[in-house]
Amino acid sequence: MHTIDWILVALPILLVFGVAIFTHRYVRSVADFLSAGRCAGRYLLANARGESDSGLANTMSKFEIVLVSGFVLNFWEKISVPVILLIGITGFVVYRFRETRAMTLAQFLEKRYSRGFRLYMGGLAFLSGILNYGIFPAVSARFFIYFLQLPHHVNVMGFDLSTMALIMAAYLSCTVFMILVGGQVTLMVTDCIEGILSHGIYIIIAIAISFIITWPEVVETMANAPPGYSHIDPFDAHEVEDFNFAFIVMALLLNIYTTMALQNKQGFNSAAKSAHESRMGHVLGHWRTYARLLMILLLGVCALTYLQHPDFTETAAPIHASINSIEDPYIQKQMTVPIALSYLLPVGVKGLFVAMMVMGLLAGDSGHMHSWGSIFVQDVIVPLRKKAFTPMQHIWALRFSVIGVATFGFCFSLLFQQTQYITLWWALTAGVFTGGAGAAIIGGLYWRKGTTSAAWAAGLTGSILTLLGVVMSNSTGWAIVQSLAANFDIATPARFFFNGLQTAFVAALAAVAVYIVVSLLTCRQDYNLDKMLHRGEYALEGENAGTSTSLRHRFSLRNILKFDSNFTFTDKLVSGGIFWWAMMLLAVNVVISIWNIAFYDWPVSWWANYWMITAIGFPFIIAVATLVWFSIGGIRDIFDFFRALSTMKRDANDDGRVDAPGEPRGFTVEESKLPAVHPPTAGQAKELR
Repeated sequence: MHTIDWILVALPILLVFGVAIFTHRYVRSVADFLSAGRCAGRYLLANARGESDSGLANTMSKFEIVLVSGFVLNFWEKISVPVILLIGITGFVVYRFRETRAMTLAQFLEKRYSRGFRLYMGGLAFLSGILNYGIFPAVSARFFIYFLQLPHHVNVMGFDLSTMALIMAAYLSCTVFMILVGGQVTLMVTDCIEGILSHGIYIIIAIAISFIITWPEVVETMANAPPGYSHIDPFDAHEVEDFNFAFIVMALLLNIYTTMALQNKQGFNSAAKSAHESRMGHVLGHWRTYARLLMILLLGVCALTYLQHPDFTETAAPIHASINSIEDPYIQKQMTVPIALSYLLPVGVKGLFVAMMVMGLLAGDSGHMHSWGSIFVQDVIVPLRKKAFTPMQHIWALRFSVIGVATFGFCFSLLFQQTQYITLWWALTAGVFTGGAGAAIIGGLYWRKGTTSAAWAAGLTGSILTLLGVVMSNSTGWAIVQSLAANFDIATPARFFFNGLQTAFVAALAAVAVYIVVSLLTCRQDYNLDKMLHRGEYALEGENAGTSTSLRHRFSLRNILKFDSNFTFTDKLVSGGIFWWAMMLLAVNVVISIWNIAFYDWPVSWWANYWMITAIGFPFIIAVATLVWFSIGGIRDIFDFFRALSTMKRDANDDGRVDAPGEPRGFTVEESKLPAVHPPTAGQAKELR
């Protein structure tokens, strides 16, 4: 790192902290701290949420996948893209959740089921979340140690201190400060700015790395893998473990099942100024991901080429020595790409890369801290209190909970030894909550026969099975099982039968089956979804009432894409454009698959051309176009966001309590046992309102 590198790191960080301090004046209520006043526009959401999703630890997990699978997983991922886009365009779960006007997921669970279930799932979400987040500080600190080639210990005033501990303490303090200043209001604006800056850095890095490592060198390296482990031919990668075709299928199904279940971004889920803006924020976010995925893929394969290609044997020698000096095999794999990039990237680009990683670190970690801290207060403490907090007490409780999450992450990262890939650990720990929550959320929003008993059964099933997987995936836990099995002459493999993703998948299947069966056995009266969703006669003033669709129109393309009256021509163009683009890529991959399986195996040169076009060329064009598009839209939305916060009227009772005055409350299954009461007529409802 040269002086110019440190300047490039410092400037955007100082800008972000300056903006964070500026936003403090706009936080005047609990709703502001939790949900940014519910007045965020689509581009603000797309940039901010996208940056929060692309945290440093997330980037490291993507590097691990590229190191194992090369280009191959990118081929199979195109199967899932249209499905995920369709989920986003239709507003599956997200749209209806916004209609409930709940601030957190567990608040919705209380409205739909019961307070007891809210408390259980709130505590479970918090446990799952902090376990999921627990490795973030360690992964981030190790990145800086190995990329910047720092010593593992430093002497401070005669004390030998861990560099990792010092880095974690420093960056966690900065992240906590940003959240304490203004909660979700601060995160929306700072993450949006970081997202715009990072978007430009993605493109610069992609251009720079292309001048250092040539495409023929990349292709030669990727094609040099052993048979069955190809990094370039998807049909010659059947021996690759963990990150393969089965990984994509299970991840896709879990992605659909857990839509909004993992609340690591709960503040963004409720921050939109309308359900439609929330939906469009998700859709636009898919366009933005092209730039980041292009940069990650290029850096990953170029780092691998730098390590393995004969042209770089001499210059790569110190890199191999540094990598081999790491004793832990999982940490060694995790740090391979960062160590290679520390030698590979030139002056200036290295500083931009570090700046991008720091901004991702602040955005990603702050999102997790805000989410898990808020969930602990909103879904555990608030429901247990007999007397409501004052707004100031409430905000301070949220602030202290954020500090608590940061403290846990610091301690957990110091003590925990990681034994599997980052992505698989996340899938496993997320499943502790999402295993049962997915069934309760989807069933609660879309099925009138879903009951509280079914939600409890699904929640317990998913959490117990996944926690069992957490224990079994640990070397100590599996060793105990092996010793017990040996007493009965039962042969066991060296490690647990399932990896983290497989365990979460099995738990989710079991929870869905339990939810359906128990609902059918216990349902005595259909739940009033219209009341919970504020539709029809229960519609709130100023918001569109939901309308039912006849069976004949439900499967029309217009209805599938949910092009309702809220969609402008531009909205239809944006949503339809990315959907049909993804469908075209899927069609191309289907044709290629049939071609390779039934007729003719593509040679390496054909695959090289395919990846140059689909993984490099088109994404680069999209990345440049969306940089201009999202920068203009994001800046405009920031000004609109501040104007809305300056003029809006706050409701002190809008603090996430289901029984707050003026807050509509859905009835639970227990309440449904009361004698049926006919709803008022339209005229009576109007008079009551």
